[in-house]
Amino acid sequence: LFAVLLLCKSLPCAYANMDQDSFPDIPFYVFSEFISSSFSQDVSLATVLTVLFTVIENPDLFNLHARQQHPKSRDEKRQKISGWIIALAGALEEKIGLTATDTLFSVTDKKHSKKATTNLICTKLDNLSKVLGLTPYNKRGVFQRKLKPVSMKEIEAAQVICPISMECETLSCNSRALLKYTQARDLSRATLVRGTTIYANVPVLAGKCKKCDTYYYCDHERTAVKNVESKKLYLNAAPYLKVGQSIWVDRIFSGAVLNACYQFHASPSAFTEFWNASFWADQRNLSNRISRRQIWQSFVQESIRRIAQCAKVDLYMPNKLKINHVPGQAFELLGEKGKIRSAMEHTCSECVHEYKHQADFIDEIDAAGLVGIDDNRNVPEFTGTREDTDVNVNEIQEDNSMEIDHAPVSMVVMDGIVMGHKYCAYHKCTEDLANYRDGVFCKNHEEIRHNLSKTYCVETLCAPCGVVIAWDKFKTSESPTNIMNFLDRIYPEKFSRPSYICIDKACMVLRYAFRSRRWDIWKDTTRLIVDSYHYINHRTSDWLCRTFCNPAPLNGSAPNLIRVEQDVNGQEHYKRAFNTQACEQLNAWLGGFESILSKMTAGNFNWFLHTMLFLHSEKVIERQVEKQRNPQYFQMNAAEEGGDEEEEPIGEEGEGEEEDMDMVEEEDEDGDEDNED
Repeated sequence: LFAVLLLCKSLPCAYANMDQDSFPDIPFYVFSEFISSSFSQDVSLATVLTVLFTVIENPDLFNLHARQQHPKSRDEKRQKISGWIIALAGALEEKIGLTATDTLFSVTDKKHSKKATTNLICTKLDNLSKVLGLTPYNKRGVFQRKLKPVSMKEIEAAQVICPISMECETLSCNSRALLKYTQARDLSRATLVRGTTIYANVPVLAGKCKKCDTYYYCDHERTAVKNVESKKLYLNAAPYLKVGQSIWVDRIFSGAVLNACYQFHASPSAFTEFWNASFWADQRNLSNRISRRQIWQSFVQESIRRIAQCAKVDLYMPNKLKINHVPGQAFELLGEKGKIRSAMEHTCSECVHEYKHQADFIDEIDAAGLVGIDDNRNVPEFTGTREDTDVNVNEIQEDNSMEIDHAPVSMVVMDGIVMGHKYCAYHKCTEDLANYRDGVFCKNHEEIRHNLSKTYCVETLCAPCGVVIAWDKFKTSESPTNIMNFLDRIYPEKFSRPSYICIDKACMVLRYAFRSRRWDIWKDTTRLIVDSYHYINHRTSDWLCRTFCNPAPLNGSAPNLIRVEQDVNGQEHYKRAFNTQACEQLNAWLGGFESILSKMTAGNFNWFLHTMLFLHSEKVIERQVEKQRNPQYFQMNAAEEGGDEEEEPIGEEGEGEEEDMDMVEEEDEDGDEDNED
């Protein structure tokens, strides 16, 4: 038996606390007496706790300090107050401030100099570490063992999930107190994730108003009216969110999910693997792994509250709504048909300029010349055919006839990116699939077999600074008809329309709008221009584009599209006033989500994309506000990165010209078969 015990003792064993020391286990009166005798009677609880945790959470420093107090070699000197603890005392003084530092001294302490004050604090910290038993040496100065980080498990607070309302908020109830609805025998327990820490068996409590029968939970409220469908109010200020049958998360966790999706183009699956590998692995005894569905619900629940809070609305949805239908319903109620609320009233120096009646100077150069391209070369000649027969030039107004009353000049940029979700493959049916895992048809066409269809593209409308104004899905093509329908929906009123709309196929849209008489609605307020890259490919063959869609005429004929700057020699030259590549830059970022979005249902697709564009707009707006506060910082960063953010890459003339024009014409024909008005 003795041999077996020796063998067992020699076997390697794993302990949960092998890398941590337990929390100091001393009687409270010992700690209390030390505080009373060492500190002022006016010392605050916050100061005492700060000192306590300063000692507890710096075991490595106290190892170094204690080693200098116990020399081994002949040439070593015993240091009662080492440089290590002097540094810790300095950090503590800086942390608590001068007023709180004064309360660390008793009436008998002598503070005749700065050095004496610091030495007193060092002595108190050293004494406290010995009272707590946080020293590698025993009382006889014999080395015992190196200090390890102290476990805080024994002093963790008891967690409870309960309603955040302290009284009934129904007006007719006159602020009645809430009764605890959850009975002791029915008390449910859940796993709570706070940041990166998991808490098991946390009680979940609910409240109820006895008068109006409204039920109050931590993340929502539920009404109970006879003969009326029960509604759930999603609380924007909820500290915890329910994301599974028995799992809750705090807003730090759910916010991290949102930020990871936005910053890293991370899918819910990728974030699940990351979190489990990074944080769950060391706490696996407390809960099961976090699942992909729970991460997705964290995304949905957090984004609903983030967008509802921005819109300053309270979101109500049916209480028994299936969890899979929540994103689709949220988009119906908060998505505003693709409009980004935070961008609606946005203006900044990059997307709005003061009106200029005429250019600073006029060059004797072809009006088709483009700023930044033709400054030092001849403008390429037109080689196509004029289309006087069906486009009356006189009816397409010039810039100076726009009814803008000298208001500030604004621009929006519009473009599409080929991406989308699956929909029914039956001819001319665009209903959602009955089965998104392996189905190809909606419920009505499931018996037919055909190839799977996908939404053609996502169309975005943004300001030159990058703020996303709105978005939409084009199911079959990016045709001029679809583009005009989108613009009509976003800008139904004259006063809201921008001065310029930049589209890569603006010449096609202008031609279609003129022929269909839709231009009559827009011509008084807005001009259509082509972005700089596509303009140099169109201008030699498309007469309408060459004449009316130049994004920055070099001769100064459109003074509100250019601005004057001076080079290093003081020579004045024109520069483009707006960044016409804003949507191209947005699409380059948006394309990173294509692999995630392509596998989603229509409802999840709409909500995920809307959330990402909402977050993107908020980030850009924050950056613009900070840029106005600290312009020197941003100018310095721009110089270090080697360029002006308004400049965009320009392709060589004629590069991709044939392919670009052919593609546009083909899409126009496909998209406008039934819209030849």
